[in-house]
Amino acid sequence: MGEPAWAALVNQAFNLDATVLDGLSPLLILAPHPDDETLGCGGLIATASKLGLKPRVAYLTDGAGSHTGSPTWPPKRLARVRRQEALAALEVLGVPPEDVHFMGWPDGAPIPREDTAYAASLRELRDWSDGFKPWSVWAPWLEERHCDHVAANLLASDYIASIDTREPVKMEYLVWGWADPDLAHRHGAKGVWGLMCGGEITRRRKALACHETQMTPMIQDAAEAFQVPPDLAALTDRPVEIFLECRR
Repeated sequence: MGEPAWAALVNQAFNLDATVLDGLSPLLILAPHPDDETLGCGGLIATASKLGLKPRVAYLTDGAGSHTGSPTWPPKRLARVRRQEALAALEVLGVPPEDVHFMGWPDGAPIPREDTAYAASLRELRDWSDGFKPWSVWAPWLEERHCDHVAANLLASDYIASIDTREPVKMEYLVWGWADPDLAHRHGAKGVWGLMCGGEITRRRKALACHETQMTPMIQDAAEAFQVPPDLAALTDRPVEIFLECRR
């Protein structure tokens, strides 16, 4: 998916090496659903973990909207299993359960920013992250086509704006954004960064396989079902992960 755009962005990218990563740490990664952490920035998480930088991951939704209308997999069961899959994937990538937070938003129905529940959710994220005070926040590209991905990006912006004592760097990663044929020309980033993570391909593949509900047809009786398509899964095979540094 998006191979020409990926190649063009690799050519534009600054090197996101260990020194740069150390300066951006602690890292807070916002994932819209379980599996986005691996698809969008599995190499980043694995590399930061290996460097001892202790990346933290917060999941916006429970992911229960991937399969609907299943008598054997009602939303509560699916949400519970998807949390387990997320923790298993992050364990592969080097993140322990104590560095993971689930915010519990409904899948596919973002909380409106003007809602009091949104303000409460923002406080929840602040309270959880106060223990490590991130210097960078990583979220999906604002132009991603899924509403939960956009919501995660907006939450990242509001989180950064709510901090008085420092201004973390906002970085964007790509999942569905790779399908945009004009991505390389219209991303609008302050800077493009490339993380050399070819040595983490095996771990990224293993982490993605932990999301069995998304990678296999194990749920047979859903009225509507999602399965990660091969071209999306292939993102974990790329030796360079691309990130977009946002303008202030």
